[in-house]
Amino acid sequence: MASQRLTEQLLSNDPSAYISATQSPFLAAAAKGQLPKDVLGQWLANDRMYIHAYIGGLGNLLSFIQLPFKATERNNASPAKLLDWSIDALVNLRDEEQFFLATAAEYGLTIDLAATETKVEGLRRFESMFKNITGSDHILLPWLEAAIIFYATEKCYLDAWSWAKGQMAEVGEASNDADGGALRAKFIPQWSSPEFAKFVERLGNIIDEAVEREIAAHGEGVKARILRRATVTWHDVLVAEEAFWPKI
Repeated sequence: MASQRLTEQLLSNDPSAYISATQSPFLAAAAKGQLPKDVLGQWLANDRMYIHAYIGGLGNLLSFIQLPFKATERNNASPAKLLDWSIDALVNLRDEEQFFLATAAEYGLTIDLAATETKVEGLRRFESMFKNITGSDHILLPWLEAAIIFYATEKCYLDAWSWAKGQMAEVGEASNDADGGALRAKFIPQWSSPEFAKFVERLGNIIDEAVEREIAAHGEGVKARILRRATVTWHDVLVAEEAFWPKI
């Protein structure tokens, strides 16, 4: 029986914490069309600020990625693949913000934060996390913790809205929803799409393949050390994700 890949180990590490991060009354209400426009607007305002912090975090990551010296290794090395993913992520984030603005205008949603005090705790945690991204002191995979932050938050976001999509069965027309249909007609399909799932899986594969190469090169002894590093970061993201969903 093949051993679990790193991302599989992380996903099975603390099932209850993962459920708390990806299933909430807020998401259930979103799936049923029960979120009023003002509640949704304030959460989207927080999510938009999360996008801005995420962009800064990617900038920090890009500042210390070390690309391979040999030209023959350029396209296959994990840092190069992570660089390519990060560039695509930046493009996606800009498109996502434009999608936010266009959808908000279409449905009459206000997505500006009323004041700094209206930031949810999860946003504050992510802002700190992204701001403090640096290369680790570890010789093996110094970018691991940073990549885990991005993978964990993307995976949680995908699974959270996929779960919400699964709660949408047998609910009436989206146009009758409290938000006018913005979530069920536009946002939830966007955030649970196959394209998004492939994008998240791509990063997971980059991480897993890099870890497997290090284990092959340095022996099974490094496996537990890498898992310990990744688990600490994974847990921090789960805590932030749970706190990102407003209490309703």
